[in-house]
Amino acid sequence: MAITELDAIHHVHHDADGDERLSATLVDAVASLADTDPADLPPLETRINVAALDGLWDTDSPEPPASGCLTFTYAGYVVVVRSTGTVFLRERDGD
Repeated sequence: MAITELDAIHHVHHDADGDERLSATLVDAVASLADTDPADLPPLETRINVAALDGLWDTDSPEPPASGCLTFTYAGYVVVVRSTGTVFLRERDGD
């Protein structure tokens, strides 16, 4: 997994054809940015329905998935998941 930084917005591409679930890609990316072990992060289930996230654009259709994105916060990051498989991460501003 390669995380790219663009003006404090980090992104990683999830390979929908690979074996790893989207939720695992997301947690691994946040752990890498936070310089911590994924097990030390709060459970992703506290922020979003993980099964729904993993299946959001995972279809058996030969057509590409419909365009869209999902935005939520997790472990101090604003997360934007696009239907293209790109996950954008930005540190949340202090509340």
